[in-house]
Amino acid sequence: MKQKVLDLMSQLINDGSGIFEHNDLNTYLNKLIEKACIIIVVEQDVLQGFLAYYANDHVNKIGFISMLIVSPSVWRMGYGRRLVEFSLKDLTLKGFRKCCTEVKGDNIKALNLCKRLGFFSVGAKGKYLVLEKVL
Repeated sequence: MKQKVLDLMSQLINDGSGIFEHNDLNTYLNKLIEKACIIIVVEQDVLQGFLAYYANDHVNKIGFISMLIVSPSVWRMGYGRRLVEFSLKDLTLKGFRKCCTEVKGDNIKALNLCKRLGFFSVGAKGKYLVLEKVL
């Protein structure tokens, strides 16, 4: 499955849209596998979506969505929304009070999704907007 995730990540990096970028995908994915909660959507052995989030800040009770990737072939079918909703429900069940994420400022699709799900902007980190949702 790791290779399928790498392939999907690479596809989105190399498509020229600028939606996703990362210098060392393998190292980053290894970190996610080791420390994050991961949800995947597979249909007929084809990876359609992937979400990684952290539920490890038990002091502040703040979760963090690190990565959401949905295959372009299934965009606008609700996979991204359902993946995020599942992670938010899981964080709530684990007693977390907030969830944060960072979205590239020009990623309109992701920003709109976050807005529809109740996230709001709390600041910026370079070209990324920092978004937060109270659970």
